[in-house]
Amino acid sequence: MRILFVPMFRHPRGAGPAPASDSLGFGITCSDALVYGLRGLGGLGASVTVTQSAAGRRAAWIGEIIGHVENAAATGRYDVILAFHAFWPFTSDLRRALDDTAPLPLVTYTHGSHWDETDLFRFERYPRLGWADLGNLAAADRVLLVSEYMRDTIVRNVGTASPAAASELAPRLRVVGLPLDLRRIDAAYRTRDSDHPTIVYNHAPIAAKRPGVFLDVAESVLADTAANVLITRHMPPATPWAAKLTSLVQQFPNRVICGEDLPVDAYYAALWRSQVQVSTATHESLGVATLEAMATGNQCLLPRIGAYPEIAADDPAVLYSGVAELRDRLVRAAARPDAERASAHCARIRDAYSPKRVAAAVYAVLCEVA
Repeated sequence: MRILFVPMFRHPRGAGPAPASDSLGFGITCSDALVYGLRGLGGLGASVTVTQSAAGRRAAWIGEIIGHVENAAATGRYDVILAFHAFWPFTSDLRRALDDTAPLPLVTYTHGSHWDETDLFRFERYPRLGWADLGNLAAADRVLLVSEYMRDTIVRNVGTASPAAASELAPRLRVVGLPLDLRRIDAAYRTRDSDHPTIVYNHAPIAAKRPGVFLDVAESVLADTAANVLITRHMPPATPWAAKLTSLVQQFPNRVICGEDLPVDAYYAALWRSQVQVSTATHESLGVATLEAMATGNQCLLPRIGAYPEIAADDPAVLYSGVAELRDRLVRAAARPDAERASAHCARIRDAYSPKRVAAAVYAVLCEVA
């Protein structure tokens, strides 16, 4: 099978408002892992070509990519188009280019949705694109989803707005997960400092991740334990949480580390050195930041929301309810991380989200339409 793969735009560091995690993290790492996973399928005969554009600004990049897809379709060299993100470029734009040239099958991932009411980033950044979001999903022959939670949420909410749209869309949805870039993760391996445990917060500084809640809890934990805290993402000064972070840095010098959007390999090295990862999110369609932390042997503490119960195998030692419970459990974890439980989750996640396993699931979906 000849696959033309459409990656998503890679956000230049330091350009514009705080980017979502897709354009700074998993849009790079998981995208690359999917490509090498598909190329490694061996006897299945998958041939993958990745569309390329050197454009530095997103609007120019989108135009170039659509042109490349249109030209590729005209050559007759491909059996299916696989897009990594339904928004970059819009799947509906790819569909129009294909319908005007050669109506090849089109499969797209979606990593979040306006049809998930907890996905605040989309409503804040792109508040009027809800129907465009649905149009993109409806324009694909198949839609790849990262979790059962995402499938159930989209079907339920689209069905409430339009039963006809839901009945058309639901048969096209396929849950395949996302592959972790285990080669790159393992290449960054570092030994842990057992004397000074590090708690890592590796989420985007957006409202749905509630960084302010984490910083409040971190202040208590820093006061009561010898743990360090690592914030991997840059906290723009205009955000409501920047002042709190500055205060913590001043209160606990050398114990609060600001990664300032760590480059990928340095980020993975930091995960290897940390012991505990925390989420305080109110929205999570999968949780790549948590999966990466699990894959590097971190003990994770996650709210019982979204896809977290799914990726935590519903483990009550991982899932918490309420800030008070998080604070108590984080103090205990900082004193004595549960390495045995973390190791068990590490092995499970590395298998379930390996490039080989996820690529095989994606390939099976491509075979349905190609």
